[in-house]
Amino acid sequence: MKRRWIVLLLALFGSSLFAGNVLANHLPAVPNVTTSIARGTLADKVKYNLDGIKIQTKQPVDVATLEVTFAPGASAGWHFHPGPVFVVIREGTLSVWNEDCVKTTYSPGTTFFEAGRAASLLVKNESATTTVRVYGTFIVPFGATPLRTGSAHLCGIEE
Repeated sequence: MKRRWIVLLLALFGSSLFAGNVLANHLPAVPNVTTSIARGTLADKVKYNLDGIKIQTKQPVDVATLEVTFAPGASAGWHFHPGPVFVVIREGTLSVWNEDCVKTTYSPGTTFFEAGRAASLLVKNESATTTVRVYGTFIVPFGATPLRTGSAHLCGIEE
């Protein structure tokens, strides 16, 4: 009887590790393609507050501009960034779901803001025929990777 309990507990523990790993490392079936356009380090502190725009850094940061291409059906999956991101839609229509599973659609010439660590988003090209191309400008801690993928938030939306 004691051996049965040990086997049962080991099985439950093992399955919970597997499920946690699947959720934590969930990646989209059709991923996007990211190309680095430019990246540089802003070594000086910045404090800017003029004409309704406020920017402040307290330590060196990297600023990176990336081109992200979403083939038909491609997704960035649920993800977040270590700092803020400004995204401009160049071509196609991009769907973005927030943590409350509310979808917003963006078309060419529109821009959206990702708050970094404060929010996890799902970004996807829902078209079956049209490619989406966007440009993102990332402000991240010095040396940090701009993208963190695989955050565990699914909302029942197929990626």
